[in-house]
Amino acid sequence: MEENNLNAAPAEIQPESATQETVSEATVEQVSATTQQPVEAEQNVVVASESVTEQLATAESTPTAEQTTTPAATEQETTQTTSEQEREIRRGKRARLMQAFAEVKQAFQENKPIEVNVYSRVRGGLRVFYKEAPLFLPASHFHLKKSPTDEELLEVVGKNITVKVHEIQEYDEGSMAVIVSRKKLLEDELWDSFKVGQVVEGTVSSIATFGVFIDLGGVEGLIHVSRLAPYRIDNLKEHFKIGDTLKAVIVEVDKANKRIALSRKELVDTKKWPATEEKYGVGTRHTGVVRRMTDFGAFVELEPMVEGLLRTPEISWTRRLRRPSEMLKVGDKVEVVVIDFNAEKKTISLSMKRTQENPWPKLHEKYPINSVYEGKVLQVVPQGCVVSISPELDGFLPRSKMKKILRGNKIPLKQGDRLKVYIADIVPEEESLILGLAEDEEDTAPRSAPQNPKRNPNPKNYETKPLSSGISIMDMLSDEEREKLMGSLKK
Repeated sequence: MEENNLNAAPAEIQPESATQETVSEATVEQVSATTQQPVEAEQNVVVASESVTEQLATAESTPTAEQTTTPAATEQETTQTTSEQEREIRRGKRARLMQAFAEVKQAFQENKPIEVNVYSRVRGGLRVFYKEAPLFLPASHFHLKKSPTDEELLEVVGKNITVKVHEIQEYDEGSMAVIVSRKKLLEDELWDSFKVGQVVEGTVSSIATFGVFIDLGGVEGLIHVSRLAPYRIDNLKEHFKIGDTLKAVIVEVDKANKRIALSRKELVDTKKWPATEEKYGVGTRHTGVVRRMTDFGAFVELEPMVEGLLRTPEISWTRRLRRPSEMLKVGDKVEVVVIDFNAEKKTISLSMKRTQENPWPKLHEKYPINSVYEGKVLQVVPQGCVVSISPELDGFLPRSKMKKILRGNKIPLKQGDRLKVYIADIVPEEESLILGLAEDEEDTAPRSAPQNPKRNPNPKNYETKPLSSGISIMDMLSDEEREKLMGSLKK
């Protein structure tokens, strides 16, 4: 009865050969892997075996010839011989098992790989043997990817594979549990295969604001946003999606820190301009993104490697812009129409205002002549001021229309000042709106300084308080009144 219990093994891992029967008697208890990368399946794995100590106890509990009483001497001798042979077999099994585990332990201490035979697929991974010693290979340590398929695991059953000892647990009763890993070896082989300048292919695993991560078969490489293309890409998710297959060039390998830097722009053919006249001919409309700003205009990306120039005068019909940044910013999406296409020079000229109807022929209907508005000074130039009278319309107030407020040659206005103006003239052909200073502004505007300096009051003798418009009381008196006032002050 004891012999039957000794040779009993779980049906899913019962060896077929005599050697495997020996292995099935060794013990590997249930292992809760304490690896750096815990695996859910490993938590339920139980690899059944019997400890070396238990083998000895079982072997020595077999009845001897002296303990057996039979009537015939020949039967006693036969029984005694059989028991001795069984004990010898068990001793041999124990010695081989102990030697196998000793070699496994030494390989673990020296961090050396060992070759094992895959016996069967069990829950959570594979049951493997190193000589007489049963070991366990978790599914998560079989491949570089986290979850290999059943087909991939069953494919290696009956074959020899190379692994490294990942963890050993020894128990007081003499049993031992061993977990092995194939993942570390595959990682080392893969990292050793990467060379700077090598072209690799992988799938997009994740997308960040600073670049795209590529899965290279279990190891991730990063294509920084500056290396994705020879042109600027701002919104990566508009150009790439998870699962896309991309080719890239390895530009840096850092095995110690597990980092691979990749570049894709070397693989993009910049000699061939993708723009065609059929697609970007004069009059065609497109949606683009503002990528760069200059004083004379904005560069709009129409597609990768295709940019057009949107000059400042082509931004708005009715706004007098000095630079495009007054109305646009980098990253803005704009509707544009092509007004010039040159395939030889690879240039495209764009207009934003021509996507809308020209409002100048009918502008007088909305802004009648002599109508008064409160405006805001946008710019002061020697010839006059640019004044905004609404969010959509700017006009020009010339020097000739502000004579009563001029102080010599200097215009007494600055950017941000508010004043009332009237529409003096509209010239649709020239896209010009001329403004004049409203009457109440002219009446309260500061006057020029007195021409006769001898009649100027002495500021040391008295003080004057400016009115809200900036004009003092003395400025409002005639010369005769000033002289009388000065005489009374002297007395």
